[in-house]
Amino acid sequence: MDTRREFFEVKIDIEALREHARSKDATIRWASAIELGQLGTEEAISLLWSLTTDLDEHVRDAANLSLQQCDQQLVGKVLASKWSIPESSQDFDSELSVAKYVAWKIRPLEIPSAENQWAVDAALLNIIQIESPLTGSRLLRLYGNAAYPSNPKKLPKARIQSALKRLERRKLICILDLNSSNAIEYCTIFRTGTPEVIVREQGQRKLNEIPVTEVIARVRSEMGDEFDSAGQNEKFSCLQKVYGIKQSDLHKVGEVLANEWASFLA
Repeated sequence: MDTRREFFEVKIDIEALREHARSKDATIRWASAIELGQLGTEEAISLLWSLTTDLDEHVRDAANLSLQQCDQQLVGKVLASKWSIPESSQDFDSELSVAKYVAWKIRPLEIPSAENQWAVDAALLNIIQIESPLTGSRLLRLYGNAAYPSNPKKLPKARIQSALKRLERRKLICILDLNSSNAIEYCTIFRTGTPEVIVREQGQRKLNEIPVTEVIARVRSEMGDEFDSAGQNEKFSCLQKVYGIKQSDLHKVGEVLANEWASFLA
């Protein structure tokens, strides 16, 4: 545990990442794969390539995702003509223009503390890389389930908010607060340089975990030119249709419309 504590306290650079990419601790290798993707240098790409065959599934996934997000010309130069980089997991239904929702794979995460801020940052960045754009409520639930399987609500929200601010200052993520509530649950979080809205199927998300901007875009796509002149009842009917909402769940929708989706019927 002392070795891991020292790892999370040092300033991360390529020399440290080179060492941690070969660590016996899978969590350290996984976190290194995430940070190597942010460096994107030739040496970082070489190290990432070695991690794509790691014994740990989560390390492999993080390395492949980081390689996808590096400069592909540089990746090609480094890897020459070895093996092809896996295609992006974003899959679209060409008829409906609705993307398949790709969910983050739950894995054990560090319990947030003052000693492991870098580990928390890396974990949040990995979730955001895979599910971006996503709501703060979705992010909190995923991290809570991973760090506190028996009691996800024990997750210290203040530490997660601090970590998100650190990622935002590093210009790795953007935080969109349409409700101006300063409550992380109502925010939409996405990776810098990527779309803030992607129309996708609901997937594993609860209704309140779908960004309202995505909801508006999907209903607008379904209604076409009629959206702008449509009344609240027409928009609500369309909402029920596209998300397959049952009559027995209408009370849940009402709660979401009053909070996370407040701007939908505005």
